[in-house]
Amino acid sequence: MSAGAKTLAATFGMTDFMFPMVLDDLTADQAYVRPRGEGGPSIAWTVGHLLHSRIFVLNVLGHDRANPWAEHFGQASATDGSDYPSMEELRSAWEGLAPDFMSALSTLTDEALDARLEDGWHEEQTLRDQLVFFAWHEGYHVGAIGQIRKSLGLPGPAERVMEARRAVAEEG
Repeated sequence: MSAGAKTLAATFGMTDFMFPMVLDDLTADQAYVRPRGEGGPSIAWTVGHLLHSRIFVLNVLGHDRANPWAEHFGQASATDGSDYPSMEELRSAWEGLAPDFMSALSTLTDEALDARLEDGWHEEQTLRDQLVFFAWHEGYHVGAIGQIRKSLGLPGPAERVMEARRAVAEEG
């Protein structure tokens, strides 16, 4: 794996590391709460949106894959979630997609990462630029999940990490 691919895999890997911690203690009702009433995205929408993004990236990397998340989570605004999959389905889909995603990243050479793009969504010039954007995009949304969790009275991502560290230290 190239140095650039390692860095990107580590960055995307942070979302894979964080998702179990920020999703495992949610009730079904909490997962669909919209923090800004009728206008904000729920945690469920956010996970679906990130699933859509990861499949988009897989397709950019040449791994032709249908994107079942596009209709509800691509360019569509968040809704009340009544037609979303369950959180269990979303979590399972994430866990199933993560190994393929990381495998695709692991094959990238620095030359491939530096390949020029014809049309970057956000003015990206190279594949590396585009992947950096999508890694940032995931971090942004994990932060949004943390904000929603806090508004629900749940611990945020950093607090969950510290809880896990304390548990490991107590076992050791």
